[in-house]
Amino acid sequence: MFKREPRRALAMTAVLFLALTSVTACAGRDAETAPQGRAMAENRRSTEEGTIAVREFSATPDRLPSCFHGVRGATAYRPPASSGEGRLVTLGSGPRGVVFAPISWGDACEWAAEAKRLAADGYHVVTFDWGGDRRRTVSEATRLLRSRGATNVAWVGGCMGGTLMLGMLTDRTDRPAGVAGISPLASLGGYSAGNGTSYDGELLLLGTADDPLSDEGRLREVAHSFPKAEVTVLPGTLHAAEIFAGPHGAKARRSLDGFLGRTFAPARS
Repeated sequence: MFKREPRRALAMTAVLFLALTSVTACAGRDAETAPQGRAMAENRRSTEEGTIAVREFSATPDRLPSCFHGVRGATAYRPPASSGEGRLVTLGSGPRGVVFAPISWGDACEWAAEAKRLAADGYHVVTFDWGGDRRRTVSEATRLLRSRGATNVAWVGGCMGGTLMLGMLTDRTDRPAGVAGISPLASLGGYSAGNGTSYDGELLLLGTADDPLSDEGRLREVAHSFPKAEVTVLPGTLHAAEIFAGPHGAKARRSLDGFLGRTFAPARS
């Protein structure tokens, strides 16, 4: 007869393998080794010179994803082919800009429901397909909003998207007025204690208590690097944009709306 222990060990090994595979799939390698590219070189030069340089945005119209068909004013763009960037979709108008970043394998449709809702509420929104240089994709989306009249921009990202955006707070170019990390990753973020202490914008960390990739413990771990952040933990196991479509979606939307309200609140004299 075979003992049960080897079978149990094999089962535990399989579970661990699946968990590690899921984390890698969500985060991708970009969270650790995202190519810096020309945009990052410009960021470093701006920091050294003490200036903030915002390049003009240029792009050509592109095919609108089916999830945005019928949305009035929704437009898709593609940056120059030489940049290798993904498709950008913008909707809404006005000075309050919001950039939505998907998970590692996500695309412009991942945040479509929230993008439509915020555009209807008066926000100017961009969501996108990832390009080859993910940091640059976020920067291009930010520049697109600013080229269309957004005076302040908030970043909202799920899983690796939020991880990347939080990690970009050390950059000076295109720095946002607020960042919301939805189910951000602790293990691949590259954060250090007090990573967000020099950032004076609004911060939100939101997730679910038992998310296999970003549970409450991991969310609190991220919060150690961003001590000024508001932390919202909801029940359940849903991840990133899924949270907003789940049973606690209304609470997630209230938390996001509160964050945006604070981000775009008039400056006090």
